[in-house]
Amino acid sequence: MRSAQPSVLITLNFTPAIFENVTGLKKVGGQIYPISAKFGIEVSILHPDNFKPSHVSNNFSINFPEDLTMKSSLRRSYFCRSMRLLAFSLALVTVFSFNAIAQTTTFAQFNQVVATNDFNFTNNGTSGVLDTIPGGVPVTFTYSNIVGLDPSLIGNQAATLTITTGTTTQPGFSLAGLDFQPFNQTVTVRITRNTPAPPGVGGGSRTNLLTAVFSPAVQTPTMNGGTSGQSAVISPSTPGNVVTFTSHFLSFNASVARNLGLSFSSVNPTYLLNPNGFLNAFTAAGTGTFASNPVPVYIGPTAASVSVGGRVLAPNGQGLRNAEVLLVENGRTRVARTSTFGYFEFSDIQAGQAVVISVRSKRYEYQPQIVSLQDSALDLVFAPNE
Repeated sequence: MRSAQPSVLITLNFTPAIFENVTGLKKVGGQIYPISAKFGIEVSILHPDNFKPSHVSNNFSINFPEDLTMKSSLRRSYFCRSMRLLAFSLALVTVFSFNAIAQTTTFAQFNQVVATNDFNFTNNGTSGVLDTIPGGVPVTFTYSNIVGLDPSLIGNQAATLTITTGTTTQPGFSLAGLDFQPFNQTVTVRITRNTPAPPGVGGGSRTNLLTAVFSPAVQTPTMNGGTSGQSAVISPSTPGNVVTFTSHFLSFNASVARNLGLSFSSVNPTYLLNPNGFLNAFTAAGTGTFASNPVPVYIGPTAASVSVGGRVLAPNGQGLRNAEVLLVENGRTRVARTSTFGYFEFSDIQAGQAVVISVRSKRYEYQPQIVSLQDSALDLVFAPNE
């Protein structure tokens, strides 16, 4: 389902610490005010559907009245009006920017088969690692909003999820009751079908339901959760982060925006930064969603490739060399010649069809064979007519 238009909550905090490059100060009525200053504003917005925060930061400059004899109350009034104008302008920019991100549509999700703590964060003292238990996490994986899926890919897919990450070496930080852990290395989330899809469905080994890879771009993907809490999320999104999707069943060639959300619950013992700067080691249960704009395209059935071959014999039971073997498929004829010992083989034949194979020899006659190819057949034998 397409995401709704966002509701935006904007919080602006102005403190002396945010002022930079102050070009003039004036003490009026016991208070010090900047005459001209450059300062930064960060806006946090929260979408009501997926609770994924987005951040937009901008720098602004403002020049205050040159009349240094102005009363402090008037100067404060001017300052407040300026701040309100800047906040309103930034809010408009933020909303329009966020609208483009919000238009992504969820196309897949996963849930654990049993909500056990199979996700791990390890604190190595000077680094941290996010991964899964050995062998991966048993999950059910579901595609949604994708047109034309093969019936074998509709509904819950029994799968295994693994997370691998380069060791993150960027320490975390705390802010407003939340602890943040950046991941400055590539993180890979791989969801593999427990059994291959039927022949002709998908490419490769027909097992890669989805592989998501994310890494830093202009921003660093960051996990966040309430200090000493029992839940956390990480929500990488383009264009702030690099996010790529691949699958044996889907094409993402047309996608212009991609994001994912991993939600962790039952964090044990708690979600908390260690004094060394990285999260304390914890285990957790997890779920996740994946979205893009537009949604990916089902690759469609692909013809499984099989081979057919065998041996052509002479009347004495020995292999007949240099005999001509013909294979007819869909009205097209392919030709091969037997080896020194009478063997032949055709490859790259579309499975699921019947082919006619015949032998042409100047010395002997052979009965054609009709072969139905559901799989490779390499044990055909042609003996001459008596």
